[in-house]
Amino acid sequence: MAMVWVVFLMSGVLCTSAQYIYSKENDRCARNGETMMKIREILFQQMKIQKSVDSLLQMVKRLEEDVTKTHEDVQIVKKGLDLSDCQDLYMYITGHKQSGVYTIYPFDNATRIKVFCDMETEGGGWTAIQRRLSGSIGFKRTWAEYNKGFGNVSDSYWIGNDVIHTLTKGRNSSLYVSITLKNGTTLYERYHLFSVSGESDNYRLYLGGPATGTLGDKMLDTGDSDTNLSGMPFSTSDRDHTRDRYNCTYWGGGGGWWYNRCHRANLNGPWSPAYWEFPWTPPLLYGSDITETVMMIKPH
Repeated sequence: MAMVWVVFLMSGVLCTSAQYIYSKENDRCARNGETMMKIREILFQQMKIQKSVDSLLQMVKRLEEDVTKTHEDVQIVKKGLDLSDCQDLYMYITGHKQSGVYTIYPFDNATRIKVFCDMETEGGGWTAIQRRLSGSIGFKRTWAEYNKGFGNVSDSYWIGNDVIHTLTKGRNSSLYVSITLKNGTTLYERYHLFSVSGESDNYRLYLGGPATGTLGDKMLDTGDSDTNLSGMPFSTSDRDHTRDRYNCTYWGGGGGWWYNRCHRANLNGPWSPAYWEFPWTPPLLYGSDITETVMMIKPH
């Protein structure tokens, strides 16, 4: 419509309808089909130009992303770096000191994945292996999906059991769990040792103390041998490795987890308002009080 007004203003008179053009011969606004056709052609050409501009802007954005990736790759080659996790990024790559989504190379320098890095909590360099900010991503998934990983790294995701195993294999790593409540309070628990075995051992969980924080230990030493999770293999609704004859993943809402006979901690249950029992009990009996969960690891 901007081009229509320009044409009208150039004539010196603003007609009340786009179907009328000012006529000097008759000194009045008159219907002029030929002029309107030209205006339509001008508008059509303007739309084509705008689409071309939008396409160019998208191309520039993609080029900027490629340049960023190339810059990271060049730094890797120059420094001979193995940027397998967020701690490597924090220590070796300039400008990676703020929490956000970054690229890491857990398997080799040719295989990149996106993860959320916490660069502020307890010295920074934490790699989020699980993150839930909403119920937009369902965690009732198959064994294969939990192995590969799923979700949206900017919102909610599981990094993948293969990645977790690779990041913790042959090294000492800590696990940091945080849960944010609807009242804004954030509680946490840190485990000094954390690792997960490979698929041939069903991604068995190994935790070691001390466990410190404000959540309380509900994974390593719960005071009940039926709910201690260290040493337990991973289970999903289609691959049950629990110690109970009833599949605990069913009662856990179908989310994959290291269930024992059952659990006091399960951060992959169904998101509120669905029924999510024992996310971290005590203090949290139901998941309806939770607005965010994060599981992060860092080598030491």
